[in-house]
Amino acid sequence: MRRVIASFFILIYLFGSTELHELGKISAFVSHYAEHKRGDANLNLFDFVKIHYFNGNVIDDDYAKDMELPFKTADCSLSAASHILPLPVALDPPAFDAFDSGKLPHYDQSMLPAAHTADIWQPPKAC
Repeated sequence: MRRVIASFFILIYLFGSTELHELGKISAFVSHYAEHKRGDANLNLFDFVKIHYFNGNVIDDDYAKDMELPFKTADCSLSAASHILPLPVALDPPAFDAFDSGKLPHYDQSMLPAAHTADIWQPPKAC
């Protein structure tokens, strides 16, 4: 049962957020190919695809039917909406007594670089 539910949600995701929904237009592809095949018996599938997908959007008599083919139009059907609820945040900061010297760390100046080492305009120093 879990596989069925997982497969269902994956299909919903794929059809909703990718261009996989264009596969629903396969029937329009087949019927349009059949119309062209009736008009030209020598037309094969490769030539049909070449005419409709690799020659640009040629405006001819059946332009409206050409635009119903899969992957001919760009549908911006992707809607990314996420609802992430933030965790509750405490608005009151913890009490901190700044004047209590036992809680404040001592300021260690031994790790600071000396200010005079960056200055190039200093007199020579005797060691």
